[in-house]
Amino acid sequence: MNEVGVTRQYKDLVSRFEAIPFARSQTLDLDGYVVDKGLAGLFHVLGDQEKQIRTNPSARATDLLKEVFKR
Repeated sequence: MNEVGVTRQYKDLVSRFEAIPFARSQTLDLDGYVVDKGLAGLFHVLGDQEKQIRTNPSARATDLLKEVFKR
């Protein structure tokens, strides 16, 4: 995130927000937030793929999947 400038933009945004009178200081672990959302998205996609494999026999394309889901 440093390489593409997200961290710098976030810090600039927070400093502008803190300059607003009576604004409450916000703390956010930006790296942790991005990792959490990325993992949540990954597990969502994995869940969709698993559902498809379990319900659609043609989605069991590999030999391993065919062996695991033998009936």
